[in-house]
Amino acid sequence: MSVMAYEVTLKIDGTNSIVTLDDTYPAVRDWVTATEFAIHLALHDHPDAVVDFMDCAEYEHEEYTKWGYIHEAPLTLQ
Repeated sequence: MSVMAYEVTLKIDGTNSIVTLDDTYPAVRDWVTATEFAIHLALHDHPDAVVDFMDCAEYEHEEYTKWGYIHEAPLTLQ
C-alpha cells in the first residue's frame, strides 16, 4: 500500500492556511476524510473562527516510497 499525502487549503478568518496530512492518521482514508480532519483541527485551534474549504491536493507521499509495503493503520477507539 502506498501512503497518500494531502494538502488541504483552508481559509481561516480570511487567511489561507495549508494543513498537510497523510493516511497514516487512522482517521484519514481519502481526500474527503483528510478534508474533514483538517477542518476539525482548525476549529479545535480556532473555535470562534470562520473556516472555509478551498482545495485539497492528493499525492503519493515520497518519504515512504523506499518501503515496499506499509500496512494500514488500524482504527482505534479510546
